[in-house]
Amino acid sequence: MQGTDTLLIRNAAAIVTMDDESRVLRGADILVQDGTIAAVGAVPPEQAARAARVVDARQRVVLPGLVNAHSHSPLAYAKGSYDLVNHRAALWMFQAFTANATPDEIRCAALLNCLEMLRTGTTAVIDHFPEQGFTLEQVDAVAAAYNESGMRAIIALRIFDEPYADIYPPAGAFPPELDAELRAAAVLEPRPAPDLLALVEAAIHRHHDPAGMVQVAPAPSNPMRCTDALLAGCQQLAERHDAIVHCHLLETRVQAEIAHRRYGRSQIRHLDRLGVLTDRLSCAHVIWADDDDIPLLAERGTIPVHNPESNVRGGSGVAPIARMIRAGVTVAIGADGSPSGGNQAMQHSLRLATIVARPQDREVAHWVTTADALRMATRGGAAAMRQRIGCIAPGMAADLALYDLRSPWWTPLNDPVHQFVYSETGASVREVFVAGRQVVAEGRVTAFDEQAVLEEAQGRFDALLRRNHRLLDLSRRLAAATLR
Repeated sequence: MQGTDTLLIRNAAAIVTMDDESRVLRGADILVQDGTIAAVGAVPPEQAARAARVVDARQRVVLPGLVNAHSHSPLAYAKGSYDLVNHRAALWMFQAFTANATPDEIRCAALLNCLEMLRTGTTAVIDHFPEQGFTLEQVDAVAAAYNESGMRAIIALRIFDEPYADIYPPAGAFPPELDAELRAAAVLEPRPAPDLLALVEAAIHRHHDPAGMVQVAPAPSNPMRCTDALLAGCQQLAERHDAIVHCHLLETRVQAEIAHRRYGRSQIRHLDRLGVLTDRLSCAHVIWADDDDIPLLAERGTIPVHNPESNVRGGSGVAPIARMIRAGVTVAIGADGSPSGGNQAMQHSLRLATIVARPQDREVAHWVTTADALRMATRGGAAAMRQRIGCIAPGMAADLALYDLRSPWWTPLNDPVHQFVYSETGASVREVFVAGRQVVAEGRVTAFDEQAVLEEAQGRFDALLRRNHRLLDLSRRLAAATLR
């Protein structure tokens, strides 16, 4: 008798397990039962015979589904929307690209982000949502999109109760009228901490399932934009509801300088003093960590999320990832928002993660390896999400991506890890499974109508830009002023 929820991936050319021994298996099988990996290696014939579905993987390399540990779904519309823009100007442009969005626009943007991730082998995401204040109706819209997509997602609700002091122009640096218009735009207005915590908890009650595919988390925009009371409240919410906490942290030198002036210590040490530097916390960027912060991150189990493409493209800096890894810090990796990193294909981020810091360190043994980068995108991301994913081993969720060996960058098959990080772009993904459910077949998303999303997206973005045209003009003037 066949098991209706049993899947057999048979005779894979290679399985990159990312297990504790970092095994790469050749000509091996994966047996999936009820969404969980039951066996890896040689599956006995009597078990194989009971599989309801068999996938011939002789021309496939199988990897765990990648984990994008920092993304911004509302920015999916805005890829390729600028070039020479620094961090300050980019954040103002993001407001023009995302403010005042309708639920339908939010849903479409999230599905567009999912489409790009699924078709390139990413099965799980932490979505730092949105770019400004939000309502429960907007959370409903993004949650509906993730439920439709079949992906795993943590909707990390971005909150702040203090001003964005790090992105306003320094006094005298810009024409007074530009400075005044920025402050009058009021798209990043702080709200009281009790109101924000109540809003996040209401969203948690609606959509958070600690054992499910979609979860909700409190997510301070950046600790320097939050009072200590809000930061402590986020930690308490996370503990009460078994959720993570997610934030931006030390993305720019300005942020590090403000933190030292405000607290008399590093931002990371201040978080530790508040009791929020824990293994529930994942932090995007962490470029400007002090040297003595790194051992503390390792000790507390806090997870930096490397975003190499946006870090470099925005001129923010190069994160000390190699030093973190040597110190025993668990590191994840993310694509960031599409206008910052360029896309949601994680392979680009993995490749850059291995090479971006090499010219700064002549000690070859210190360099980030391909195995390090792939671990960030699998086991590291799994740790950030606190879920049993990122590894092909019995008992783990069956989140799997199958890559077609009949691609020139896979021929001949040498070292699958090196080839994946340095050569794969995501273009050879053919099948993707999330919890054993197939969501991509022959390179096409099956969980939702991808063509309808593609056709809808342009019109949605055009409507947003028309609605926010004054804010867009203001952000472009700010960007032009930074180039003078």
